[in-house]
Amino acid sequence: MAAKKTKTVASGPDRARTKLVKMTRSGPRRPTASAGVPEAHRKAALGALEQFRVIFRSTKKHFQWVKSATGVSGAQLWVLAELHNQPGIRVTELASALAVHQSTASNLIERLEERGLLQRLRSPSDRRIVQLTLTKAGFAAITRAPTPLEGVLPDALKSLTANELKNLHALLVRLTKHMKVRDQAGKRIPLAEM
Repeated sequence: MAAKKTKTVASGPDRARTKLVKMTRSGPRRPTASAGVPEAHRKAALGALEQFRVIFRSTKKHFQWVKSATGVSGAQLWVLAELHNQPGIRVTELASALAVHQSTASNLIERLEERGLLQRLRSPSDRRIVQLTLTKAGFAAITRAPTPLEGVLPDALKSLTANELKNLHALLVRLTKHMKVRDQAGKRIPLAEM
């Protein structure tokens, strides 16, 4: 006869819930992935999943093209593009433009500076301010790079209306709340660095 065992399953950082799991000789019984889900709902979920796959694969492919053409990552190319568009930008401004932590921006800058693609200069008006500019090699990397320079996903998002972006954001927030595992730190890490 199968014995019943109690198993604790984490459902949040500070909460746990108790779940009865029916144990058999072969282990706990687990429901199938689509058990109890109406067919139309299952198909709609799979359709959405397919679109995520297209986004991830397209983004990855673009990053590969960038690396092949320029020798830099997609995130590094975005940094170079921002410096091209805003010569003299500061690290804090760059981090804001890329929606990353300042430490992440600093790491990207350091790698690009080591490769001679950008330089840090002191502001002539205030020596405490460090400004970032492209070098000739950095400009050459941009001219060889496939477009869009900031990446295919940021570029596509810019093409949506403000209302569409607001709705998309709300839906994605709801979606991530339903995920059993989610890493909020990922919000501030460039896709090319994941």
